Amino acid sequence: MKITKVKLYAYDVHKMKEFYCNHLGFALITNTDHFVDIAVGESIITFEKIPSYVKKQYHFALNIPCNLFQQGKIWVKDRAELLFSEGQDEVYYDRLKAHSCYFYDPEGNIIELISRQEVNQKQDADSFSPEHVLNIGEMNLTSDAIDSVANSLKEYGIKSMNNNEIRSDALTFMGNYEDGANLLLGPSERIWYFSDKKAIVSPIKIEINKNLQLCMTENGDFTISQL
Repeated sequence: MKITKVKLYAYDVHKMKEFYCNHLGFALITNTDHFVDIAVGESIITFEKIPSYVKKQYHFALNIPCNLFQQGKIWVKDRAELLFSEGQDEVYYDRLKAHSCYFYDPEGNIIELISRQEVNQKQDADSFSPEHVLNIGEMNLTSDAIDSVANSLKEYGIKSMNNNEIRSDALTFMGNYEDGANLLLGPSERIWYFSDKKAIVSPIKIEINKNLQLCMTENGDFTISQL
């Protein structure tokens, strides 16, 4: 599974463009007063303006080469404040065979750099730059109807990783790990790792493999459609 595009929503589109493009250095594809499209490796993130009364919160991970985690971490530290958990500013996930670090964007979204040791391709470099980001490796999908959403995903071939049990009280990794991307299906009110923020059912559109679109509304209505 590849996460080819995501549409996230922002209160201040200009501020998001400044952070992701001018500060972090990602390439700007489209720039309007209402939305921006930003290239992150092979994936595209759109930030579209939304009224301030709409609650939302996002977490996504960016895949980086398996051998550039420490360089990527230094790159983040020069541009944002790394988040800590139990006194540590990085973590190794044995189940995923991956190193990760985390930081916030201007609207409090939790961004993760993830270096999957058995999946992400190696690149030769002494330092890290935005060009080394491969694609979106994880995208949260928060719902209070976990079973219903999971069943809809299964109908389109998106199953839980390793056919694990679908959890209504925790994150379930959906999708094929070997392809380098997962949906993180979890309930609202769950506290995100390396953060004190609670997951919120949020409006979002996620394009999978350039031919499937997942849509969650601010009210939690979930649909899947072919593109």
